[in-house]
Amino acid sequence: MSKIKKYLVFITAVALFGELYFHPFNSSLRFSAGIIVLNLIILIDENSSPLSVSYLSGIGVFLVRIFIRIFVSSMSFGDSIALHFPSIVYYIVYGLFVISVNIRKRKDQFIASIILLAFADSISNLFEIMVRNQQITSHLIQMIILVGIARSIIAYFIYLLYKKQELFLLTREHQKRYSQLNILISDIQAEMFYLKKSSHDIEEVMRKSYHLYENYKHDESLKEKTLDIAREIHEIKKDYYRVLNGFENFLKTFEKNGTMMLSDMLVIIRENTHRYLIENQKNIYLNFDFKDDFELQKYYHLFTILNNLIINAIDACKERGLIHITEESNTNNIIFYVRDNGEGIDEDILPFIFNPGFTTRYDKKSGESSTGIGLSHVKNIIDEFQGSIEVNSYIDQGTTFKILIPKNSLIG
Repeated sequence: MSKIKKYLVFITAVALFGELYFHPFNSSLRFSAGIIVLNLIILIDENSSPLSVSYLSGIGVFLVRIFIRIFVSSMSFGDSIALHFPSIVYYIVYGLFVISVNIRKRKDQFIASIILLAFADSISNLFEIMVRNQQITSHLIQMIILVGIARSIIAYFIYLLYKKQELFLLTREHQKRYSQLNILISDIQAEMFYLKKSSHDIEEVMRKSYHLYENYKHDESLKEKTLDIAREIHEIKKDYYRVLNGFENFLKTFEKNGTMMLSDMLVIIRENTHRYLIENQKNIYLNFDFKDDFELQKYYHLFTILNNLIINAIDACKERGLIHITEESNTNNIIFYVRDNGEGIDEDILPFIFNPGFTTRYDKKSGESSTGIGLSHVKNIIDEFQGSIEVNSYIDQGTTFKILIPKNSLIG
């Protein structure tokens, strides 16, 4: 929004709310709600000039009131100007006072902000009354101060509600990005499993190529060709290890970034899974029941385990179903269960589900199989934790994964 458009919106809002009057204590004095809107603009919009907004708002209020008087009450143009011109004085004095005390620097101080806003309101009203040549009495001053305090409190509480909502949205956005980061780490870890496996394959190919060179080095033609192959594989190996080391260093850096409470991880997994279900239009209910809460070391490892098992459970449930994720503990171990009422796993293939590359899932459109590294990666992490994973499954009834991890591996 351009600066001119923004100021026009501000002026219009103040002018329109300036026509909402109230008469405190059944008095003949009228106080409008326009100043409440002006207070909110000054507190919320850091980029606008309080003096400019106040001065222009005064002109806006003045013009709107003249228009209403002329066309509604048939008041003459001169009388209308004389009646409403003092309102401009109110807004000018208000803007000057707000600028002089720099209210924005104190806007996070509850008491100070209300006092300064109320004082600005009261002083401005007194100047307007003096311009109108009205008699100033102690009762009138009390009335002005009470109204100033009331309008300031209302404005400041609306401002606090705005800040709370803004903080809520920022927190949700931060949580969403943090969830995406954890998914990225999980995906990188899964790919690292294959990268490390391939590094052994590269070593073996290089060994064989060099062995071939040793066997045929008496043949000048084959000698050069086999040596070139060995050299090229050696270069591929160096580039490959450079990439592999880069990923490992990234994961080590991420690991040192701190810890996470189990309850916070639960929130991330729950919200991430709910978004996944909505995006894929699946009618699947998730129930989380965590008995404990503690600080996790290497929390992204646990995130990877649970995230993979939950996604597999969702796939097993197809379009609708029920998934329970529970946590409990005993003296030495933390135990997680991931249960679903999906299609189940055939007894014949159950012993192979943790094998790298094993999969029964295929893309319906392309016909391509999935990588088959999800469960093998889960098993690999659990082995690093010196834990265990068990699975029980029945066709058309569902599957239960039980993960047991020693406390000293997760908590430290």
